Amino acid sequence: ATMPRKDKKAAKKAAAAAAEPAAEAAAAAPEAWTCPECMYEHEGEEAAEEKCLACEAPRPARPGGGDDDEGEEDEQQRFKGFKVGQIEAVEELAGKLSAITVDVGAGEPLNVVTSAPYMAEGQRVCIATVGATITQKGDEVVVKKTTVGGRKSEGIVCDSPMLGWVGGAAGNAAFLPESFKPGDAPPSRRPRMDGK
Repeated sequence: ATMPRKDKKAAKKAAAAAAEPAAEAAAAAPEAWTCPECMYEHEGEEAAEEKCLACEAPRPARPGGGDDDEGEEDEQQRFKGFKVGQIEAVEELAGKLSAITVDVGAGEPLNVVTSAPYMAEGQRVCIATVGATITQKGDEVVVKKTTVGGRKSEGIVCDSPMLGWVGGAAGNAAFLPESFKPGDAPPSRRPRMDGK
């Protein structure tokens, strides 16, 4: 009892038509996100929220959108003044502060004072340089030269929330693998540290 060829074609068309709305719904579903403040995971319908349902922190910036030129321009604007830096020297200061010297690919290294833990020579971090705009505790702040702990500071060591990355705690440096060179723009998403 085989199905006539005409009936097979009709069955295939019906199956494809039934699958189309499901595929469209999946494509239209908002991307899941994790709150950088409390680590609450927003999935399904909750992913459309612009504030965390648990702590009301603002949703982190979304990575630039796709392959179009506008998405690339948004990405460039988002990371204007942000540079990958390689730590050349670390000096422990009073309290939990460290003075680091960072090569950001601009000739002279920058001096940055940070409270981020685990600073070590050779590590790669993301630095918001003077003039960059960062988001701290929901407010936009322009990075300026300042004095911290009696030392000149010419930037800020970025954490994952400042970069709009999912995962990584606020206050902990956003470390990058060796594949990123001093002066590179940071990636739109948190990279794997194992190089894969």
